[in-house]
Amino acid sequence: MFRSGVTYKLALKVFAAVVAMLMTISCWDEVHPGTYYTFTGQTVASYLEQDTVYGFSSFIKVLKRAGVWGELETYGTFTCFAPTDEAFDKYLKSRNISSLDSLTYDQCDTICRTHLINSVLFLTDQSEGGLPSVNQLNRFLVLGYVADTLENGIIKARPTINRDSRVIEDDDTVQNGVVQVVSDVINVSGEYIYDIVKANPRVSLFFEAMHLVGLEDSLQKWHDKSYTIGFDSAYTGLKKQGGGSTYTIKYVPERNYGFTVFAEPNEVYASHNINSIQELAEYANNVYHLAYQAEYDTLGSKYDTIWHDRRCPLRRFVEYHILPFSIPSIVNFNCREDIIDAKVETTLIDAEDYFEAYLPHSIMRISRVKNPGTYNGVFINRRGVGPDGKGELGRSFYRGVKIVEVEEGAANEGCNGYLFYVDDILEYSDFIRNNILDRRLRIDCCTLSPDFLTSGARQKKTDDNYEGVGFKQPTNFYSYNSDYCMWVRSAFVANISYQGDGVDLQGNYDIMLKLPPVPHDGTWELRLSYRGSAGCGVVQNFVGDDPLRLMPCGIPTDLRYSAYENPNIRWKNDSDFNGDTIAIDAYDKAMHNRGYMKGPDSHWTSDKAEKFRDYSLIARRVITTDYFKANKDYYLRMRLVLENPNAEMNFDYMEWCPKSIFSMNEDKH
Repeated sequence: MFRSGVTYKLALKVFAAVVAMLMTISCWDEVHPGTYYTFTGQTVASYLEQDTVYGFSSFIKVLKRAGVWGELETYGTFTCFAPTDEAFDKYLKSRNISSLDSLTYDQCDTICRTHLINSVLFLTDQSEGGLPSVNQLNRFLVLGYVADTLENGIIKARPTINRDSRVIEDDDTVQNGVVQVVSDVINVSGEYIYDIVKANPRVSLFFEAMHLVGLEDSLQKWHDKSYTIGFDSAYTGLKKQGGGSTYTIKYVPERNYGFTVFAEPNEVYASHNINSIQELAEYANNVYHLAYQAEYDTLGSKYDTIWHDRRCPLRRFVEYHILPFSIPSIVNFNCREDIIDAKVETTLIDAEDYFEAYLPHSIMRISRVKNPGTYNGVFINRRGVGPDGKGELGRSFYRGVKIVEVEEGAANEGCNGYLFYVDDILEYSDFIRNNILDRRLRIDCCTLSPDFLTSGARQKKTDDNYEGVGFKQPTNFYSYNSDYCMWVRSAFVANISYQGDGVDLQGNYDIMLKLPPVPHDGTWELRLSYRGSAGCGVVQNFVGDDPLRLMPCGIPTDLRYSAYENPNIRWKNDSDFNGDTIAIDAYDKAMHNRGYMKGPDSHWTSDKAEKFRDYSLIARRVITTDYFKANKDYYLRMRLVLENPNAEMNFDYMEWCPKSIFSMNEDKH
């Protein structure tokens, strides 16, 4: 699966050395790769050369200087955001650069790779937010819209890239991709997210706290230099069978660290009478002494001013504001809008996701609230359904904290992460842990590793739905062998899964996952999605807090049969009970006692075709019910027990469910 000789990074170094040698002849000479099929029709390169409207001579010069011009003349699939000559004039002037010839090779290379994506993306097919494929710098570009008045007085929504660069001509198709003409050179910051927070005066008090507790080094991590992958695995890809379809799997070429920072503007603190770092530290003491009461009953105030210690309340306060992965836009915290519209029954549940925060053993719920066809907002630790905020399971509505985009003109992106505001104080308080998060936590498996998110694999949209992003050994996953493949499916509406995607395993898999934490001590059920198919295997699960001594959980799960076909499940459709809700509830309880549950009625198979609850290929398996502690790591092992080199498993979602919920026989949603 992985080439052990020439790695991707080594190949790049060799290529860069050749480029550098050729550039000693003439710094602006084109370097042609020489190994590609050349088109006879219009390519990205010929489009730029032949244009007579906007002028791309500056961009062409930069592309040649960086040695990528020949690539754009040849076979490939590119989205090229092409800045006009006027855009380059503005760029040079804003940076006090005298002329294009003053740009170094590295500057040209950065500009080029910022504006090129190695896949075809038509903007008319994209939703607002981070584009589904990263650019050649492995960074997300963010699609937005601004109102623009045309010459005839009509107001039109004009697409923008990274807020400041308007798309003035979109979706011009060429043989090797698509060209998007932009009004400004797209700016991608080379600063770390730590520096982005530092430079923003609206969050100066939060930054003071972040600096005081010693997070500078942590938030300046970017490339994982220990990661290598075979060049063919990353760029040529593999063909794998999954769910009856052939997937093209390309592995991530490099692993990067990423961060998403939520910060309260100073005026939010002022509204709570917090105007200094001392007052913020005191606030954190009050919150976290109660949230971790048993611990502080022993520690007292010993660590209140030992700022760099992770037991310090102020450090805990700051760390809960950080997610250990990159999210480029508010709308990217949850699944894509087309997925929500087609697969989520928003009258029953908001689109939701759960993420482990940078604070050890902490979790947050992020939910997107929508009116039909209307975007309302994204909230942290909200309880309630829909824009009217109706309660859930007899529990009162709780608004939570709203995520807010950083205003135009202020940077929100660093090379290793993104900054967002929150409109109230974000905290992992006793009330949040034991009340708001005392709920069924349905966790999409594509959020279980930071690598799935930072790489852009999660909710990726492609022209060919049957594509996937492969992972060698993603963070939070551990392999007992290498005789299998793991990939994240591209998300699409017709895929019969929780959020249109999934983590696929194929081969003789035997892997262990570090589970997300539970928010409070207590009795919890651990559940996994169940999807039966003839191509799948038989899996034994193990759970525990010691990776070397995990305990087997019940009999193996036979994934080769649907819930209807499996005699251990004895699945029946609700329609079999002729509307008798008492009989339906009794059957649900009996099925639960056998260790299985129907799928939720809050999600549809595809485009409102059939609810999961009514679809016999989908069910939930109760892995274990036990007492779990919030301050411990727990692990789940999934081992194929019938050897089969082609066995498949679609790892779709998992659930933590507290006794307060599952004892009510409630979980139809």
